[in-house]
Amino acid sequence: MKQIKIPKMVVLIGAGAIAILCAHAQTSTTSVAALEPIAFLTAHEWDAQLPDSPEGKKKKIHATFTWTQNRQAIRISNELVTGGKASPYIDGLYAWDPQQRVIVFWYVDAKGSLTKGTVKMEDGKLVHQFQETESDGKTADYVARVTPHGNEAWDNEIFARKGNGLTPLIKVRYEVAQQE
Repeated sequence: MKQIKIPKMVVLIGAGAIAILCAHAQTSTTSVAALEPIAFLTAHEWDAQLPDSPEGKKKKIHATFTWTQNRQAIRISNELVTGGKASPYIDGLYAWDPQQRVIVFWYVDAKGSLTKGTVKMEDGKLVHQFQETESDGKTADYVARVTPHGNEAWDNEIFARKGNGLTPLIKVRYEVAQQE
């Protein structure tokens, strides 16, 4: 029987490919696990009641969170609904940033403002620290504290950051959206 010699380079390339695949699989698992604190958002569509419009029409935010096809990020798409009529509000993405070792997010609102920030779990709350850049380049810093209540509701408290201080802006409760 003739012995086949496999060049060392082929072995090294094969071993390298296996290492890359294993590292990718490990990274994928890490990303999904790292997003677990916000995964409950994908369980339902959500509604948060807002104060009525100046014309007396009912207002709410309708929020939808969905996994991306590769399950490495969560999409966010929110609408403002006034008097039963929906209009775009924000569209964005949550993902795990392996360099910063934190959940990051970005979204753009209907007026063109870009918001980006980080999310960390602190004392049972998902603390979002973020900056909004308006279409004219002006910026403002905010903190939001999201408090999950199982898979059926969550509160979102938003604060403006000025120096070391926080000024409360709004608190809303998101509940499972009812089909209309």
